[in-house]
Amino acid sequence: MLKQYIILSVAALFMCAPAAFADQKLDILQIMGQFVQARYAASQCLRPDQDMVSRFNENFRIVSIRATEEMLKRRPGSTVTQVYVQFEKGTDTVQKQIDEVIRTKGCGDSRIQNLLKLFEVQANLKF
Repeated sequence: MLKQYIILSVAALFMCAPAAFADQKLDILQIMGQFVQARYAASQCLRPDQDMVSRFNENFRIVSIRATEEMLKRRPGSTVTQVYVQFEKGTDTVQKQIDEVIRTKGCGDSRIQNLLKLFEVQANLKF
């Protein structure tokens, strides 16, 4: 339960307190984590139109490229494949935690609703 709260609270904090982050630069890996959480929550609880999905996927692609570049900088000697494996492990963990929240609280849970709002925001970002 604590793990669920910690992982999901990142997105909730991002949505609820943008002024608190105004002077802080979000790390690209944190941003990618937020994209992963929002994408999975939306896949379970939201039926966005194809245009929104396409916009989200394009933004996610850009964030993924930047996050991969950052991981390669932080872990010299790692391969792109190793970075992808690391990302997949993190994604699997997040999905299981989101599944548990949905199973116990449903899509109406405030944490899930925050992720769904974040999905829409991320789909509409202009890079």
